[in-house]
Amino acid sequence: MITFKIRSATRGLLLLLLLSPAVDANNAELSSESFTTSDLQNQIDPIEIKPLQAGELSFTVLEKPAMTAFTKGTVILVPDWSQHAASPRMINVLRQQLVDYGWNTIAMMVPEQLTETTAETLLTYQTALLTRLQAVMKSAENNTGSIIVVAQGSSGALINQLYQTGQLTAPEGLILLSAYLPDKALNQAVSLALAKHKVPTLDIQQQQDNSFVMASSQLRLQLVRKHIKEIYRQRLLPGSIDQPQNQQWVFNEVYGWLSYLGF
Repeated sequence: MITFKIRSATRGLLLLLLLSPAVDANNAELSSESFTTSDLQNQIDPIEIKPLQAGELSFTVLEKPAMTAFTKGTVILVPDWSQHAASPRMINVLRQQLVDYGWNTIAMMVPEQLTETTAETLLTYQTALLTRLQAVMKSAENNTGSIIVVAQGSSGALINQLYQTGQLTAPEGLILLSAYLPDKALNQAVSLALAKHKVPTLDIQQQQDNSFVMASSQLRLQLVRKHIKEIYRQRLLPGSIDQPQNQQWVFNEVYGWLSYLGF
C-alpha cells in the first residue's frame, strides 16, 4: 500500500509538472545540465569538482593537478555540445592521462545542445560558451605554465571562430577533435576562421567521423596554405573516437604534437 501511494503521488507530480506553464524550455535545459552535474558528483572524486561563476551562471568544471615534479601548464578540455565534462568520447581519457605528463587538466561543462541550428541560436550558444570559457581561462591563469585548449565537435568549431574574431585570448595551442558545424556553408566559415587565426592548431579527424567533418578536410588544407597559417597539422586517424584503441591513438597524437611545440 505504501508503494502504491508513493507511485500515485509521483504520477500526480509528474502530471502537474507537464501541465504547468512554469516549466518552460529554459527551465528544462537548466534541469538537464543539473541532472548531469549531479550524476558526475556521484561518480567523480569530490576533490576534482569545482564550481565556477560565469556572469550570473554557476557551472561545474573537473580539475586534476599535474602528477609530475615539473608542471608544463594547463589543458582546458571542452566537450562537444552533446557531451559533458567527463565524456567517454575522448575528453575523459585526456583528462585522466595528461596529468601524468606534466599537465593540469580542467574539463568544463558546456551549454545545453541546440535543438535547431540557426544563425540566431548558434550566436546565443557561442556567446554562452564564450562566457564560460573566459571564466575557465581566468582560473587556468592562476596556474603556472602554458595554456592549451582542446575542443570537440561543434563546441570546437565555434571556439575556433572566437579566436579568429579576437573575442578570446589566444592560448599557446588549440587542438580540435572532429570540429564541425552541421551545415555546409557554416563549415566553410569554420575552415576560413581556422586558416585566418594564428593559434598553433592540431586538427584531428577520424575515418568514421561525421560527414561534415570529412567534407571540410580538403578545404581546410587549401585555406591554410592560402593564408599562410604557420603552425597547422591535420591528422586523419582510423576508425571512430568511440573505440578505446583509437582513443589511445588520439592521445598519442595529442602528446606528440605538444612535444613538437616544445612542451
